[in-house]
Amino acid sequence: MEELKSQIEDLKLNLSNVETKEYKSCFTSLVSILEAMNDKLEELTVNQETMEENIKFMDNDLTDIQDELFEEVSIDELSDMEQEYTEVSCCHCGNTIFAEQSTLKNNSEIPCPYCNKNIKAN
Repeated sequence: MEELKSQIEDLKLNLSNVETKEYKSCFTSLVSILEAMNDKLEELTVNQETMEENIKFMDNDLTDIQDELFEEVSIDELSDMEQEYTEVSCCHCGNTIFAEQSTLKNNSEIPCPYCNKNIKAN
């Protein structure tokens, strides 16, 4: 990027030394276009670096989420979870869900996530 800026500055200096009036306005326009292109290129470079940094942060966040979601669970922890949850079939749509035993005991109405009707028969 710095090399490109340097080349543009060198070209600008060389073109400004041109004394012929017919070429002077053409070269001035050319320098103006090159400077605009250089500014836009620099803006794009900054945006790309920002995006790369944001993607790196998102990748780290996703890695943390994956680690948390897929962390290894011991056999004892699995047994405890099995004891806490019960498999229940909805009496209306027949789909199976897992519900905490305490929820089944303490609530007379539990909406089915599939049909939104009470999973317990009335």
